[in-house]
Amino acid sequence: MQQLFINARLIIPSEDAGLRGSLLVENGVIKSVITEGMITPKISPEDVDLVIDCDDDYIFPGLIDIHCHGAMGRDAMEATPEAYEIILRYHLSQGTTLAVLSTVAAPLDTMLRVLTSAEEYKTTSGGVFLAGIHLEGPYFAVTRRGAHRESYLRDPTSEETRRLLDHKKIISRMTLAPEIPGTAELISELIINGISVSAGHSDASEAESNMGFDHGVTQVTHLYNCMSSQQSRFGKRTAGLAEAALTRPGILCELIADGVHLPATLLRLAWMAKGWKELILVSDATAGAGLGEGAQFELGEIPCQILDGAAWTGEATERRLAGSTASLLKGVRFMVEEVDIPFWEAVSMASLVPAKALGIEQDRGSIALGKRADLVRVSRTWQVRDVWSAGAQVA
Repeated sequence: MQQLFINARLIIPSEDAGLRGSLLVENGVIKSVITEGMITPKISPEDVDLVIDCDDDYIFPGLIDIHCHGAMGRDAMEATPEAYEIILRYHLSQGTTLAVLSTVAAPLDTMLRVLTSAEEYKTTSGGVFLAGIHLEGPYFAVTRRGAHRESYLRDPTSEETRRLLDHKKIISRMTLAPEIPGTAELISELIINGISVSAGHSDASEAESNMGFDHGVTQVTHLYNCMSSQQSRFGKRTAGLAEAALTRPGILCELIADGVHLPATLLRLAWMAKGWKELILVSDATAGAGLGEGAQFELGEIPCQILDGAAWTGEATERRLAGSTASLLKGVRFMVEEVDIPFWEAVSMASLVPAKALGIEQDRGSIALGKRADLVRVSRTWQVRDVWSAGAQVA
């Protein structure tokens, strides 16, 4: 099966804007990338099975979301194939062709139920859109717990670690606070078993943050949100996890660019400090994604409501953000239009960089020869027109 995409604006790394061009896809793999000015043999539409006229729309690589909780009123903590399917299909319709579903702090048995059901779902569905599970918690600082139940927070134990590692193949990443007792040993165990570790929901000092990086933490979860930052202690200015991550080469930083969690100034500061290669856009989308103003839903067992376009839990002084209601594509748009970074960099932060974080950049994450044809057609007004997974139209 050969498909020829014509009259497209291709978003390719190292190009500042969408270059007009064509793509040849054969059996789900990109076989040719042709842009204006290239001297290449002409491909005749008569020689292919299907011609897709993109009408000057953008063609993105499929977006990859490594931090997503839910959508359409459904939450990953439900641990059912139906919930996974609804969540993944919604985000697929928004241009996300691969996602890592995230948990919240929960009892061990609940975590194991999510892991077991995800393993079964990935086996029965072929695992096309589900990359794995991100264990967000439960080893967090109480003061930085965000929308996680305090009663479920705890220190790691060797027995709990052993039982979680029985499901190591489905666990993509764990977020933890590196200052919590026992996490140094846990980080080593996770890395030995091929699971990446992210620091987050943490009140770590600069020294504790760097100790975590030294032990093998390679990422921070939703930079600036629910983590220690610069402050004055006894009259002396100190740095926290946010500054340690921004100034430590090689540490990837997640950004929620929904226009609510962070202002454009802080997003631009992160970009200036790290560059696009060490920034990953994530949705952190909850079950509220795809629902309207005033809708109520749960994040794990925590009641939430959409107000002013954002997800909240609690009231008065206990009111706090509970993840996002935005798609990953909205984050790309915000970075381009409000943060003013190059188009291709914003797209790469939601495709190529997360692909590298998952270790699948040889197969996914950019429009390049030999890569899987996960593609998204986006209009000039940021509307998703079509989505392809390995060359098959899925949305």
